[in-house]
Amino acid sequence: MEMMDAVELEKQKHNNTRMEALQRLAKLETKNVDLARSLATAQKKLEVEINRVADLRQQIEREEVAHEELKRRITSNHQSGTYLNQLAASKGIEFGCEILEAEYSVVTDKIGRRKEVGIVVRTSGVLEGVEYYLVYARQLEASIESTRKEVEEPTEVEVELKRRLGQLTDHLIQKQAQVETLSSEKATLSFRIETVSRMLEENKSLIMSNASSSDLESGVWGLSDSKSLEDKIRSGKRQLGSMIKQLDAIFLAGAIFLRRNAAAKAWSLVYLVCLHFWVIYILMSHSQPSDDKRSGAVMSLENINKTGV
Repeated sequence: MEMMDAVELEKQKHNNTRMEALQRLAKLETKNVDLARSLATAQKKLEVEINRVADLRQQIEREEVAHEELKRRITSNHQSGTYLNQLAASKGIEFGCEILEAEYSVVTDKIGRRKEVGIVVRTSGVLEGVEYYLVYARQLEASIESTRKEVEEPTEVEVELKRRLGQLTDHLIQKQAQVETLSSEKATLSFRIETVSRMLEENKSLIMSNASSSDLESGVWGLSDSKSLEDKIRSGKRQLGSMIKQLDAIFLAGAIFLRRNAAAKAWSLVYLVCLHFWVIYILMSHSQPSDDKRSGAVMSLENINKTGV
């Protein structure tokens, strides 16, 4: 009893632990899905930023080409400055050179700012966010894998519970075999008791009829024989009652044991159904010979009475 209660308690604890592990696994999977979605959005943002970086690079390349063109034009203007001064000595050309130099400085400043601030900062921020999400996703995957291993691999408590369950199963099989043996013995004893009871009733009725007829003929009433017969019948009834009480106690213990095990209960019900069919078959097969024997005994007694008369 205590062992079965302890096993039931351990099973309940194991089921609770398993449910908690499954809940944690479901939460981790939900977090993993959310992180996968956020990672996908971050990757999309990264792609957008990469496209923007590519556009900025193209713009920078175009600006560099324009810068080279301006530089080339400025150098050509410087080389041909003396010739132009000698030919034209125009202030408009000098003003144009100043404008070109100003544009060159502006373009150089733009290129420096875009290289140092725009591209580096945005790209580094996006990459840091993606790396953070990737590291967190890997940690979650590792925790999910460890939780799965804990759920799938049996612990020492589970192994011990399985061993105890196997022992209890073997013990249950032995008890079931004992119950089957006792059930068959009970059926046999019940059949024998019914047969003996019928024979006692028949013999009692025959003896009473013979005694009454003989006493009526002789005028003597045998009280001592009738009392001894009644004492024997009472002792037989007491023995029969004690036997029935013992069988009831045995079957009550078996019923308490079977009540705590569903599989044993199912097999016992199947066995009882088969046993009922077997008892019905025995009763059906033995009813006709017993009637024949009874009729033969009655006929022989009637013949004896007739000859005695």
